[in-house]
Amino acid sequence: MVFPVIHSTLDPRALEQELTSRYALSQPLRCQLMSRANNDFYEVTAGTDRYALRVAKADFRSREAYTFEAAYVHHIHAKGCRVPGPVPAKDGSLFFEVEAPEGVRTITLMRWLDGTTFTEALSVQDAREIGRSLAELHLAGADFKSDAARTISASAMLDERMPHLLGMLKADPEHHDFYVDATAAVQSAYAEMEKANLRRGPVHGDYQFANVMRTKTGNLAALDFDTCGIGCLAEDLFTFVWRSDMEIRNEAVNDAFISGYEEVRPLSDTERDHLALFRVARDLVMSSTFAILINRVGPVPGFDGDFAPFTALARTHLADAGLA
Repeated sequence: MVFPVIHSTLDPRALEQELTSRYALSQPLRCQLMSRANNDFYEVTAGTDRYALRVAKADFRSREAYTFEAAYVHHIHAKGCRVPGPVPAKDGSLFFEVEAPEGVRTITLMRWLDGTTFTEALSVQDAREIGRSLAELHLAGADFKSDAARTISASAMLDERMPHLLGMLKADPEHHDFYVDATAAVQSAYAEMEKANLRRGPVHGDYQFANVMRTKTGNLAALDFDTCGIGCLAEDLFTFVWRSDMEIRNEAVNDAFISGYEEVRPLSDTERDHLALFRVARDLVMSSTFAILINRVGPVPGFDGDFAPFTALARTHLADAGLA
């Protein structure tokens, strides 16, 4: 019996052959592994050109989700946004698939972006710029259309992911019961929110500071569109806010980020009314997401079995949203 595999590493030499057959790339072509995590990334050099090759986890998302992401990023790249736009193959396709021991893996060749991603050391002014950049993405994607449907909803994510966290907390009834009650309260509020007709459109889905780069020319570029889809635009703000809450812990940074966003796309009164809900929803989504990742890519820094910091943050934001 061949022992089951969760996450294999694709042979760079085999990938070189695959790329040569599928893409009109310069020679010589070289592929080298850069990192392994939720996705594996390879640096591809073709003559004097550089690309990034993303190899997704097996069966991580549906083919429809990859189709939506590739088309959306291709669209906003064509509109001038600094994003890792997918490189069309000879047949016009924006990604391809290969069979690996653990299942089908989806592979995307992307344009290289040169620069440095932000860290928790970012300044208030950096946060303002990052907010403006997110609003520009939202505006650039406003006219995007796709036959591939992909809806982003924190409530749906909690249906899928929260059972994994609750399973980890069986021996910790205090935290377990809190997350059961908090999830029910947030999902009930989301059901009511559907009546509010908030502005929706393509969203990044994970626009936190580590997914934003300062390029060598001084501009900002957005990375990692794995979780993009159609969702509430204002909800998209809270991937940044959550990471900031956990690592920066400076409300001035959050305020500057939202202010920068509103300099480009002002929020409606109805959107502002739901900001506290979006904030606590993100707390719950990320805690439950980390519970899934532990058995896929190993422990996540800061998520080592001590749930107290996550729970304290969620309790505070649950009360701020009037749901405690």
